[in-house]
Amino acid sequence: MRIRIPRATAVVSFAAAVALSVPLVPAAAAPTAAAPVDCTQMGPEADDIAPSANPGRFGFGTMFQTLATMCLINDERRRLGLSELPLNSELTSAARTHLNASLTQKWWGKGKNPHQNPKVSGSADEQIGRRIKDAGYCANGGSWSGHEIAYNGWGGAGTPKAAVNWWLNISTQGHAEIIRDPTLTDMGAASRGGAADPAGANQSQAGTYVVTFGKCEP
Repeated sequence: MRIRIPRATAVVSFAAAVALSVPLVPAAAAPTAAAPVDCTQMGPEADDIAPSANPGRFGFGTMFQTLATMCLINDERRRLGLSELPLNSELTSAARTHLNASLTQKWWGKGKNPHQNPKVSGSADEQIGRRIKDAGYCANGGSWSGHEIAYNGWGGAGTPKAAVNWWLNISTQGHAEIIRDPTLTDMGAASRGGAADPAGANQSQAGTYVVTFGKCEP
């Protein structure tokens, strides 16, 4: 869906959510533990600044905004008494893969599903499942389920704070329910300056975000 913020701020935001579950498969070993999210590395006001369009070789141009996105999500979970979600490298890889394709192809927009790449076969659910599986998530586990949420905004709404606020307080497409899901065990995220919706391609302070959630069980 797409929403327009009052004309004075010249902002358009777009986001959607998809969830899927994968049946039980034979288990080889217990899933490996994921690293905690270290919110002390965010830097000042990182949640209120759009990420760079050039992440750089090591991702420093977007690292603070990606961390801020995850920290804001965990702030909401902590507020509700839920467990904070640790950073998972495989889910992060899946999120980054989709983010990069989205910014390159720019197919998001009104009437489009941001989770369903038009150049890739399969439904949105099937594509999300392949992204997560190909990234190696829960490879040694018995069963897993996954969720993906996405957002882009510009003209002041390209920040982590704007993204998480949209998911929690504006969207009616299940974003808040995913973020508040007590059964989740892991999270990965990716952010980058620019818009995956062509309408925001040349707009200032644009940011695009993909967050992938998972539950991995032995």
